[in-house]
Amino acid sequence: MKKLLALVLCVMMFVSVLSTNAFADKARVPAHPDLDAGTIVDTPRAASNNDAIKKAKENIEYMYGALAADNAVFGTIKSMDSVIGSLAKELFKDVDEFMGIPGGKLESNTKTVLRDYIGSAIVNYLDDHRGTFETASQSWRVTLADGSNGSLTYTGKTTETGDPIYIDKDGTIYGLHNGTWYAADAGTTVWQAQHDETLDIGWTAADVTLRQEYKYDPIKYANTFAAAVSNAFSSKDGASMIEAMAYQLYSAKVLDEMGDKFDDLYDEIVDWEDGSAILSQYHFHDTLANGWFDNHNLLGADVFTPYAMMDVNDYPNTMALPDGIFVP
Repeated sequence: MKKLLALVLCVMMFVSVLSTNAFADKARVPAHPDLDAGTIVDTPRAASNNDAIKKAKENIEYMYGALAADNAVFGTIKSMDSVIGSLAKELFKDVDEFMGIPGGKLESNTKTVLRDYIGSAIVNYLDDHRGTFETASQSWRVTLADGSNGSLTYTGKTTETGDPIYIDKDGTIYGLHNGTWYAADAGTTVWQAQHDETLDIGWTAADVTLRQEYKYDPIKYANTFAAAVSNAFSSKDGASMIEAMAYQLYSAKVLDEMGDKFDDLYDEIVDWEDGSAILSQYHFHDTLANGWFDNHNLLGADVFTPYAMMDVNDYPNTMALPDGIFVP
């Protein structure tokens, strides 16, 4: 009995400290006046907040996606450049100098040329596949009364002459007539513009510009970039380009090596002749005076037929090396 009485007293004490408002009708949030229209409207708080949350989530997802994409792209570039560096280093390995340019400079120039070749191939691939990671949109933009930029929305209506009717967020009506933009007088309704045949409701030229906006998907971009790199290195065109570059550069290296060996042979011939021009006595021409063979016959016409010695520079095809490799 004492326990029950104590429980009742506790309940009474708890109730006594509550505000009497707690048992009143639920409070109602009054509507807020729309200052522009001068009318009473209900503020769509929930819808506005939900839209803000949605946009914030999209921004957060984009930032994380962009960071992941950029890390993937940078990692790919580093790996790719390592391959290019190794290729250039190997191509000019043991080359001290060629065409008056030190081997180290040739290696550095070669990396620059290869980067240009590969980078151009990647960029061209990305340009050709923009639709896989890019979404483009266009909108007509105007300067609103408060100085901010706004977009025009097509009303789906046209004037009696077939000109499209647009409206901005402030309710101003715009028309596009024969390629020129006009803004209607303040207070003009869509219905009035729709039934205005001669533009006599009051139209003035308006400054309307076309704005193009692009949205990018970071993950799709990273995947496209990886495909571009793969295409640059392993596709039929990409692989043949790199192979052609490698062979041409290697031919320059071989020419340098053969040039050194021919110089050694030249010195050996000079030592052997010991100033007596033995080869000329055999009618093998004066190699010391004219190079490795006489390039004129008795009639003075150019000929390239050696009678004793071949010339390393008389290779059959033009050596098509990129000029950038031989930049001093």
